[in-house]
Amino acid sequence: MLSAFLLLTSCGTKKVLNANVVGYQSVRTRHAQPTPERPIPKSAEIAVVYTISETGEITAVVYNRTPNTMVIDQTKSFFVNTDGKSTSYYDPTVRTTSSTSSSSITRGGSINLGALAGAFGVGGILGRIASGINLGGAGTTGTAITNATYVADQPQVSLAPHSNGAMSKVFSIIGIGKDALSEGEVLLPEIPEQQSYSHFSIYISYSLDDGKTFKQIATDFYANSKVIVPVRGRGRTNEALRQIYATKQNAINEYWWMLYFSNNIDKNNASIKAGHDFRVQGILFDYQ
Repeated sequence: MLSAFLLLTSCGTKKVLNANVVGYQSVRTRHAQPTPERPIPKSAEIAVVYTISETGEITAVVYNRTPNTMVIDQTKSFFVNTDGKSTSYYDPTVRTTSSTSSSSITRGGSINLGALAGAFGVGGILGRIASGINLGGAGTTGTAITNATYVADQPQVSLAPHSNGAMSKVFSIIGIGKDALSEGEVLLPEIPEQQSYSHFSIYISYSLDDGKTFKQIATDFYANSKVIVPVRGRGRTNEALRQIYATKQNAINEYWWMLYFSNNIDKNNASIKAGHDFRVQGILFDYQ
């Protein structure tokens, strides 16, 4: 899985990536995540799938699991960042053309159909086929790339029965992503929720009776680990990586985690854009 990184870190020529630190972090939700053994129940009327990119941008994809049209009120749906700032999904004062607080550009983390199938209780041949396919993302071998369909940036939008759509904005989470893992030395493999350096929440308001009444699904997230290990000498990236896995022994078993090799290469370099200096894995769910 990490061979692409390791091939890029062994030499000292100008065109070879030289990492100075290797960083890792993971994010959990306050509630338990569904599993293939305990999938999202059939009685759930709404499910939300969250992806987080390598730059810490979170995308929410809403699934209408009912035979009714679902109305989402974006004026009453919010992202609350680590600093406590609340931003509406429909806010005319928030620009959507830059990489500051939010963006309507179609992007975000990859969504693994196998994880979706397992969480939604889809098994058998379909579940096994889905396990090898990803939607979105980039730089991952063997994935099928497609653009997510975003709901319109309007006060209220509708989802057809048994359909899905991504919320209209992508928000940047303080403390999550490459910038948070680019320097220093940190050894925090398990952080209690109350002591986390990054808490954030998403609230989505929806109606199943043509907007007469609204319900709200609230998802609370927190960063539960952060491990940054300096590379002590050129070409010794493997040692730093091994220390991360020794410190955080369940690193690849978290529901969402990120590994980043902070390096000396210009971020406009094409190979970096292809994702050769990071690995983001996992998606997070909520439902009711």
